[in-house]
Amino acid sequence: MEKEDIITLEDNTEYMVLDTALLNQEKYLYCVRIDEEEKPTSEYKYFKEINENNELFTEEVEDEVVIETITSMFAADYLNSVTDEEQDV
Repeated sequence: MEKEDIITLEDNTEYMVLDTALLNQEKYLYCVRIDEEEKPTSEYKYFKEINENNELFTEEVEDEVVIETITSMFAADYLNSVTDEEQDV
């Protein structure tokens, strides 16, 4: 799964992937829930991508240590991209 991909959960809620990160050879997704009109809501979640027999699944991240680590990774990535954009101006 990549940025801007849409994930549909079993309960039919949909999330858009905002960013991805690798931690210990596992892929994590930072996502925002989207409404029926595909507009972002104020609900954000982290998911872990699981590849079983070439089928992709997601699992919500609930481990606080992992959440803390990937939050830092996503924040650093965002700050780096903002800094790069400012230097391009």
